[in-house]
Order: sequence, then structure tokens, then C-alpha cells
Amino acid sequence: MAKKIYIFGIGGTGSRVLKALTMLLASGCKFKNDFDTVIPIIIDPDTSNGDLNRTKDILKLYQQIRNQVDQPDDFFSQEIKTVNELANKSSVVNSDYFQFSLNDVDQSTFGQYIGFNTLDDDYKNSKDDKNFTRLLYSDKNLNSNLNVGFKGNPNMGAIVLNQFTDSDDFKRFGQTFNDDDAVFIINSIFGGTGAAGFPLLLKNLRGNSDLPNSAKIKEAPIGGITYLPYFALNKKDEINSDSFEDKAKIAIDYYNRTIIKQNKINSLYFIGNRGNAKHFEYAVGGKEQKNNAHFLEMAGALAIFDFCENIDKTSNETQVKEFGIENDTESIVFGDLNLNNQKNIAKPLTKYKLFSEYLNIGLPKAINVSRWTKSNIKLVKKSENSFLDKQYFNSSEYKIQIDAFNKHFIEWLNEMEDNKPAFSPYNKVNWDDALNLVKGDEGKGNKSFKSIDVENCKLITEIGFRSTPEKRHTTLIKVFGKSTENVLSKNNLLKQV
Repeated sequence: MAKKIYIFGIGGTGSRVLKALTMLLASGCKFKNDFDTVIPIIIDPDTSNGDLNRTKDILKLYQQIRNQVDQPDDFFSQEIKTVNELANKSSVVNSDYFQFSLNDVDQSTFGQYIGFNTLDDDYKNSKDDKNFTRLLYSDKNLNSNLNVGFKGNPNMGAIVLNQFTDSDDFKRFGQTFNDDDAVFIINSIFGGTGAAGFPLLLKNLRGNSDLPNSAKIKEAPIGGITYLPYFALNKKDEINSDSFEDKAKIAIDYYNRTIIKQNKINSLYFIGNRGNAKHFEYAVGGKEQKNNAHFLEMAGALAIFDFCENIDKTSNETQVKEFGIENDTESIVFGDLNLNNQKNIAKPLTKYKLFSEYLNIGLPKAINVSRWTKSNIKLVKKSENSFLDKQYFNSSEYKIQIDAFNKHFIEWLNEMEDNKPAFSPYNKVNWDDALNLVKGDEGKGNKSFKSIDVENCKLITEIGFRSTPEKRHTTLIKVFGKSTENVLSKNNLLKQV
């Protein structure tokens, strides 16, 4: 029976984990236990946040590509939808639908939001008290603009985020929730948005009787991953990374008392990096907050796969899990992951890496030369000529969808390689040595991109790979899904999986 997994990404960390998840899904990673549809939901008041908008763009591109593939079963096989599409039975692709809207935060200070100036200074004769509010919030809190988030202050976030549970978006989420669906929540514990949003969201999932289908949601499997500090900032100002660990300790104590000991969640994953971490460029929020991808964000995406795989093993008592690697190293390769994680991601990720690098480096030599790129070969039936000709690769659909998504994919891998700890399983790729891309796996036979051309020529006439005007990416996605698999197998790559 088909099931949905609703994934709430709260704050900047939530967006970055959703980005990593989307890359794994594009490469062909699949959820187990019949979870066939993924519904990402981003909660973040900072609508101009660079990380958030990059993730929304990547999610939109994923949908656009998948919608032009007939019955995808490898790359882009997992379906991604928005709550709006489910509720309205719509096929409109709109990146804004991935984010739940928050009212009155764009042009407001926190003081304006809570109506601080309308409170009375006369604490003896009034029903409200401006002075008491000053005990809870500093002048800096009250004057803080909400359009860049909560600047590491969960006491502010808890007030503002409380509104989204009464929003139309949240009600539509409840309306679309069915039996056997599940929920997963992503947050950081050392900031403002994530630390405040996680317990608030969980409280409403388990106890908001006004939410449509509240009885189903209350009893549904819920998992979550909470990020401990895993990066530092290169500047101390309104947000000071020196305070991250103290904030995390306080929040963990609260989570332990109110969530774990009361068994409010089925599975709670923890992840962090206390060792040598690269300093991120300081940014309060907005478009300047666009942090490089980090291995721990991909590890967080793997927690979602683990949750779905073990959904039948969850109990009423909260299971607490931590992520770890097999070897203490600052440059992580596939062999440093545990066997289950290697099995889940090494082959699909490497296939998509080979696919994206071929289109970037190998295609210019093959276009209109190799048979699989020709659509006008004489003495060959029109139905057996290729759909992947020069016209296709010059089309707007290819350039603004496939090419754009693959640039994000390569950028994502490059950013993880440049971070600390680095995720660096691949060698640099060139045309002649393309199949030596996996570190520690020396391939055999022809190592150039020519091997991909050979496989593509064999596959290009298969009926199941034929594109149509409505499904223009079918041939590209299906041919390369198969050809990269064949090449990796024939050249004895990825021996460990």
C-alpha cells in the first residue's frame, strides 16, 4: 500500500538537509516500506534566506524533471509533492508551495509583532505590564527584525512560530494525512527557529484536536533529527557560535524532560560534530546566509531512510539514535561509512555523479558524432533514431531543468568536499580517466567516457526508453540510469557494495 512521508524542515538546517535528501532521491535512492511519496514542508520566517531559496529551487527542478519522465524507476524515481498539490489535486509546480507561510513577519520587529508598545507602563492599575515583558525579552529582542529569523533566540521563535499551527497550510496538511502515513522533523537545537519550532510542532501533532485527521496524526509514527553544533561562524556579533554548545545543553535537558521521557516521539536522532569544524561566513540571515553543504546534512537525510526502513520496529517508547562513522577521519570516503549506509547511497550516488559529469565533460565530444546522439541516420527507421540529438540538448527544457539541476548536484558534492569533515569519495574527473572516479576502486578496461557512449548506443532503440512530447526527459534519464549501471558493473567498480 502506498504511503506518504511528511518531512518538516525547520530553519536553515532543515532546508539544507532537505537539499541533501533531494540529491539522494534524484540519484535513485528509495524509501523502503512502500513510502512512495515525499512531502517536504519548510518552516522558516526568513523568506529571503539563501539556503531556503536554493532548496526550494532544487525541489522545483526535481519535480519538473520527474514530471517529464515516463514511469521513472531509477533516477528521480521517488515522487515529491507539495501539500498544496495533494489538497487541491493540482499538478502546478510552484517552489513557494514547499514553504508554510508565516503572517506579519516580513516588515515587523518582534516588539511590533507582540504589540509591546500597546502595553501599559502602569503595572499597578493595568491588566497588562510592559515591565514584565522586559523581564522576558531584551531591548535587542524587541527591536529585532523578524524577516531574518530569530537570530538564535528560541524564546522569540516560540511566540512567532505558534501561529503556523492555526494556518491554512497546516490545516491542509491535516486534510491530506491518511492511515499509514508518517512524519519526520528536522531541526537544529542550538539556534532560534529550529530549537523553538521542534517541540511546538510535535506538541500540535500529538495533541491539537482542531487539526483535521488529528486522531490519525496523534497515533502516527513520528521521527525527528536534532542537530547539535556542527559548524562555527567566523565572526561574533548578534549570533555568537561560542554560545551554541551552552544553548544545546539547555535545550537537550528540556527535550529529555518533555519529549523523550514522555515518549512524545517514536525515534529521535542526534547528530553533531564537536571536533575540527570549518568556520562558515557570518550572516544574520537573508540571501547572504547560504552556507556550503556539509556531510552531516547528508547524514541527516540518511536518518530519514533509516526511520522509514525500521518503521515497523518503532514502539511507544522513544528510541534515541546517534549517527557515527566507522573511521575517525577528516576526509570521509564510502569505506568509512557503515555497511548499510554504503549499500544505500554508494551505487546510486556514483551513478548520478557519472551521469552529471558525462553531460558536463563527455557530451561535447559525443554530440552529433556518437550514434546515440543522432536523429537523422540514413537507412535507419525513424522510430529507431535517437531522441537525444542536438536539438534536445539545445532545448530550453534541457538547459533550465536537467543542466540546472546537475549544476546544483555537482556544486553540492564540491561543497561537501571543501568542508570539515570533508565528504570526498571521488577523484577529479576528465574524459580519458572518467571511470577512476571512486577513490579506492580502480576500474578495469577502458576508463574513458567512451564506455558510456558504447552502452548508450546499445540502449537508445529500446522501446521502454522512448520519449514523447509530454515526457521529453524519458530517454535521457532512463538510458543513463541503465548505462551508468552497466559501466560500473562491467568495470568492477564499487566492489564494496
